[in-house]
Amino acid sequence: MLSLAFLAVLKGGDIIVDRDGLRKDLIAWHLTDVRRLAEEYDRAFEILLELLRDENPHVRANAVQVLMDMLSGGKLTGKKKELALDSVLELVKDKDERVALKALEFINALLETGELSEEEYERVTDALKEVIKSGVPVISEYAAEGLGKLGAKVAKIAYRIIRWLFSLIGSSRKREVQGAAITALTEMAMKTEDRKVLNEIFEGVSDLLSHPDPYVVERALYSLERMLSREREISTRNKLKAITRIKSLRGDVKLGVKASQVLEKLEKSTTPGETALGEIESKKAIEVSQYTIDDVERLLDAGKTEIVAEMARLDPEVMDKVLNMLESEDYSRRLDALWIVARLTSHLTPSDAYRILPVLGDFLKSRNPWARETAAKVLADIYALYPGTSKFFSSLLDTLLRSGKEKDVEGALELMARLSDRVSSREMLSGMLKLILKLLDDGRTRGVTLRALAREAQKLLDIDTEDLFALEDKLKEIYGKEGGKYDEIIAGLIDVIDDILKMRRQGIVVNG
Repeated sequence: MLSLAFLAVLKGGDIIVDRDGLRKDLIAWHLTDVRRLAEEYDRAFEILLELLRDENPHVRANAVQVLMDMLSGGKLTGKKKELALDSVLELVKDKDERVALKALEFINALLETGELSEEEYERVTDALKEVIKSGVPVISEYAAEGLGKLGAKVAKIAYRIIRWLFSLIGSSRKREVQGAAITALTEMAMKTEDRKVLNEIFEGVSDLLSHPDPYVVERALYSLERMLSREREISTRNKLKAITRIKSLRGDVKLGVKASQVLEKLEKSTTPGETALGEIESKKAIEVSQYTIDDVERLLDAGKTEIVAEMARLDPEVMDKVLNMLESEDYSRRLDALWIVARLTSHLTPSDAYRILPVLGDFLKSRNPWARETAAKVLADIYALYPGTSKFFSSLLDTLLRSGKEKDVEGALELMARLSDRVSSREMLSGMLKLILKLLDDGRTRGVTLRALAREAQKLLDIDTEDLFALEDKLKEIYGKEGGKYDEIIAGLIDVIDDILKMRRQGIVVNG
């Protein structure tokens, strides 16, 4: 299709570009045409920048996308790059979320090139800090990824950013802000070439293990676990300090498992007489070093999924390839990718995580129980790492539950169970129970809901007494329906609830 933006050539070679036509091209997604004009004609590029301030957010977002395409093609350099950065920086706080995200994607891509001046780095730093401080879901997490990249690129700015981020964690009470700050620190630690920067962050994150908020402590554990992929560069003093902090968490009901996992890795790395990762890990590292990204497919075909997982942990390009495989036409390849991602969830950047949410949601509808359960676990881990994903989860659960299809509802119930494992709260459990009561009323979803309740019966201990009475009343109401098809399960659940209520009356169980 021809571009709507026509050119007129005046005498003397001057060019006139139809601004309205260029705008219509952006609305109609003729981005290749707009890019070609912007690369070839200065006036077209000037109009493109003007359209970044257009009243239509669709025009603004697509104008940024054209700039990203120019950047990736090596056509946004020199003065054009400077002008583009000036204009896009104004959009990181755009009232339209799509535009702000697109602007942050552009800045993150620009930071990857490492071609900014000192003054430009300063301005980008200030803009990203403002976004993180706002704590706006999703946007602040993308800004955190960018700030981490920036600190890794410019050592002169890094320490100032590190101090500011730790101060922000200490002063803010918003989890979105705290989480974004920890994300930025982790990204910086993983990408920096400065060993001192890595150790500064590792030590500071270790100190967060004493934070009074369990959410911050959990995020710190995930951060430390990810940084341990560079454990050879972390000082023994810092490792021993982290070990002391983590040992105090092993008895924690919710954090104990993750604390033990991180502690094991740390202790292996400091055990005398062993190599940094322990003898087994050292052999694995040597084995992995023999392969490149070109060997990934062959390794998976040979059943060497663990080697690919280790490669993905160490190499962002391999991780990107694995994430692409989640949408492979080859079903077995998709399962391989899911297996790897399930083991590397804490290594996903915000952009990685948001990118794979839809395909993980599709796995929840799978007839394969392992795929469904694994996808639910990964999604719950992502939610814990990046709270900005909450809108996606609300929409996904609503879609699955409204379908009325047994497999969809089963996937939704599996996800709810795993979410309650990771980020359980009285409010969340109460909300989930209301959904379950509705599902029990529907003959299409009653069976799958009762089976899920039976599998997760232990969670009834965490439900408020009032909600337990409501569930028991509903179970008694549906007892005998459908010819008593589910009476055995219902009776068992009622007995469990009665036991819990009896113990609470006797003061044996304090929950609820």
